[in-house]
Amino acid sequence: MSQMRRLPSMQTLRAFEAAARHESYSAAATELGLTHGAISHRIRELEADVGISLFRRVGRAMIPTREAVTILAQVREALSALQRALPPSTRGQTNKLVISVHPSLATHWLIPSIGAFLRAEPKADVEIRSTAELGEFLGQGVSVAIRYGAGNWPNTVSERFCGEVQFPVCTREYAQQYNLRTPADLKNCTLLRHSWLPWTPWFRAADVRLREPSRTMMLSDSSMLVEAAAAGEGVALVRGLIARGAIQSGRLMRLFDVAIEDSYSYYLLWHANTQLSSLGTTLLEWLRRTSAAATASRAREPLSEVETRRASKGRSRKGVGVANEK
Repeated sequence: MSQMRRLPSMQTLRAFEAAARHESYSAAATELGLTHGAISHRIRELEADVGISLFRRVGRAMIPTREAVTILAQVREALSALQRALPPSTRGQTNKLVISVHPSLATHWLIPSIGAFLRAEPKADVEIRSTAELGEFLGQGVSVAIRYGAGNWPNTVSERFCGEVQFPVCTREYAQQYNLRTPADLKNCTLLRHSWLPWTPWFRAADVRLREPSRTMMLSDSSMLVEAAAAGEGVALVRGLIARGAIQSGRLMRLFDVAIEDSYSYYLLWHANTQLSSLGTTLLEWLRRTSAAATASRAREPLSEVETRRASKGRSRKGVGVANEK
């Protein structure tokens, strides 16, 4: 028996069908809750699979080629057959909630916290999908997404529910080994680096004259940064929400009494031109209450009576580019 050919993904076929119907990648992106780049990537992927060009640009429109029109009829027939064969859509079910979240945020914050929400909403049918993809975190079947950034993701509605601060952490053993009593003592340490979180703003807030580290380990993911610090590899400048679990468990300790305010925040997002479901609204309210309670709790702790200073005045909700979780 010959091996079955690998078929394009459902997301790719839906992107092709929508782009052909609208004769526009941008309109297809808006309909599917994706970015223009994500649609373009899916079309290129399909063109590579079938070995032909599917669209040609005419002015501002993307017109399907003759070969694409032939394929399009079969794709629509197949999608219709699948829709008839699969169980009825759960779109109208108010107790179904699919949450997209970045892996780091899922592991270090949402998974340890979501149990309280589920106990408060016992009838909720919640699914958590972790993805680091920029363009497709509100893909097929996703109700809402939780993301860290400036709040300006395309084709979405975003509601801020929590701010963020940054401060240094390490293990207790590391702090004792290097006698870390004041920020100036960091000059003797290995300062772990994150590609998106420079040390210089914190040095400025702590009033220490240290240079940005350049030869220590660079990490591109907040989860890896926390784990490297917990393994005793050095001192890390972390986001408070990501490091909270490791601090509460004793794997890490917060150093000093200085934190800087992050100009990025945490947002709940959903598709533009759609209404947030009642369960999604309940989740948003719960996120706000939980973050407010956590902030109040930190304010009552000695180590949390910090002088909070802004890390940057250059980034804002309407800043340049799209921030993404790292």
